Amino acid sequence: MTAMRTARGGIFVFILGTLAGLAMVFVFFHSQSLVDTSVDPYQFGIMGKALAAGKGFLEFGVLLKRRSPLYPSIIGGIYALFGERPRVMLLLQCLLHGGTCCLAYDLARRMFNRRTALIAGVVIALHPMLIRYVADLHLETLFTFLIMLIAWLGYRFYLHPSVAWGAALGAAAGLATLTKAVVIIYPGLLAIGFLLSTLRARKRGENRVIPWTALVTIFAVMGAAIIPWTIRNYRVTGHFVPVSTGFSDAFLRGLIFSRSEFITLRQPPYVYAENQSNAYFRELCQQAGTEWEKNDWETDQILNREMKRRFFAEPGLMVRRFFVGLFTFWYEMTSLANSMLAGGLALVAWIFALLGLRRARADGKPAWLLFLPVLYLNLLLAALLALGRYSAPILPELLIMAAFGTEALLPERAASAGFGA
Repeated sequence: MTAMRTARGGIFVFILGTLAGLAMVFVFFHSQSLVDTSVDPYQFGIMGKALAAGKGFLEFGVLLKRRSPLYPSIIGGIYALFGERPRVMLLLQCLLHGGTCCLAYDLARRMFNRRTALIAGVVIALHPMLIRYVADLHLETLFTFLIMLIAWLGYRFYLHPSVAWGAALGAAAGLATLTKAVVIIYPGLLAIGFLLSTLRARKRGENRVIPWTALVTIFAVMGAAIIPWTIRNYRVTGHFVPVSTGFSDAFLRGLIFSRSEFITLRQPPYVYAENQSNAYFRELCQQAGTEWEKNDWETDQILNREMKRRFFAEPGLMVRRFFVGLFTFWYEMTSLANSMLAGGLALVAWIFALLGLRRARADGKPAWLLFLPVLYLNLLLAALLALGRYSAPILPELLIMAAFGTEALLPERAASAGFGA
């Protein structure tokens, strides 16, 4: 009976998340005015069309102009099978959103309880920030699913640190890195967390062995997933580029996006800050005797030099930008209205998540597995380019903790009622 209720809860949040995505795709997205309604704002669909036609990536820059290959490759596969039909890809994204809800439900159930799991699953399914990216060709829905999969597998590895779970975790980390290269350092931090948790358990007298073979497996499988693309990059550039360039690009854009007129939304950052950044990069490349983005590697080296110059010449600005980025990561969107919505929802989530953290620590639950990806992306992007949409992929982890904090405030009653609650 318990297993049936558990399965019913997971199925319920999967269906709810999928239906919420479908409603956004077919009903709400094109009838709203808060965000741009273009289907392919970053040309991932155009890239997918080129791949489906057998033209490859090279017309988009040798290093894809800071993009990573997995998301456009999936679109290319969809187009090769079904023709150039973006809505088929959007249907897949609806299923991915449902899958994120299901993984979050199962992780919350295993780590905490079924009522927390149901709260988390429902909130994630209906969260405006998450279903917004289902409706167009943004990579955030795929990336969110993969980050949630890493968290789910990370907890399974925490409980059973075997080679099999390590291989699954490494594969998920490799796919996430090929979706967005910012993840590439995260598995190292996760491994440190596993080591520290094992050492703490041993100090408490538990008979736990450090799973060296399983930990090595994580990085071996992750490396195996990434290496083919790294080899491809070396062949087309003659340089070692694991996934993509873009560190210096993000760093320099962050200096502009963190200006007061943009963080206060007096001017729309995705218009004026973006245009100012592009003009800045064109000028730097002209001064170097070339054109911006004429050659990805060449442009990256020019921006690297400027990044190093400004980092050492303006330390006060770097510190200011970092602390500003800690907050803009949660709210800086395309307009004041949707920025206030994103920021308000994030603030509420953080309040309840901190309540959940206090409760989890008292119960001896490994809440660090949920907070680590949140803090990792928040801190890393605060030092680079911290925009509101970049917080979407780690919202499910934060919302699970918020659900645990919320569940403690609810009446103690029939935790067995409803869909596995």
